[in-house]
Amino acid sequence: MKKIFLITFIFILNLSAFDYFIIKKADEYYKNKQFLKAAKEYLKLNSQKALYNAANSYYKAGEYKKAIKLYNKISDKNLQFQKHYNLGNAYALERQYKKAIEEYEKALKIKKDKDAEYNMKLIKKLLQKKQKNTSNKNKNKQKNKQNQKTRSGKNNNHKKSNKHPQNKKTNNNKQKNNPKQKNKKQKQIKNPQKANKNQKPFKEKIDKKNFAKTKELNTSDIRMKFYEKQLKSLKFNTLLIPLKGSE
Repeated sequence: MKKIFLITFIFILNLSAFDYFIIKKADEYYKNKQFLKAAKEYLKLNSQKALYNAANSYYKAGEYKKAIKLYNKISDKNLQFQKHYNLGNAYALERQYKKAIEEYEKALKIKKDKDAEYNMKLIKKLLQKKQKNTSNKNKNKQKNKQNQKTRSGKNNNHKKSNKHPQNKKTNNNKQKNNPKQKNKKQKQIKNPQKANKNQKPFKEKIDKKNFAKTKELNTSDIRMKFYEKQLKSLKFNTLLIPLKGSE
């Protein structure tokens, strides 16, 4: 009996020493922001706390899908609030906003927390904006379809009106018989330079107006692109309050 007791005691000591060195190594990786290496070390351990730390490590590394899988495996009652809160963050960063809200609600059922409430409100606002954008896009599509139908209808009517060549012949005969119109054409041919002089400044004014309009449109497009780039460069991490209980 004594031999069996000694063997088990030595085995437990070896295991605890092995676990201690792995935990120390994993913690060092985490502190040095080598999160993927830290996650691999934590996963060598067989405990709920190590699983939780591995999930946090994947989250910090930006591997949100892997973090979500590990968080969902945690069954320890003492880690349930942190689990649901951090799952909310991970789902939000994966743009699964409905799931994120559900996780924050689960966390708030366990206990009241200002960070969880803030993050949940933030995600709800993002969802509302997303829904508005999709509804506006659908409305614009419907308007474009209606405009296309009306245009096609007008083009069909125009084609039908051009099918009657008799009207054109009568108009041409009238123009030939009118001497006034002949004189007007001759005057226009005699003085082509005067006509061109009168037309040039008017055209130049129109060109200047069009140029100014196009310039305004181009500058507004450039501004919009600039603002879009700035918004894209902002990381979503800065908006969310970070993880709970990350070591």
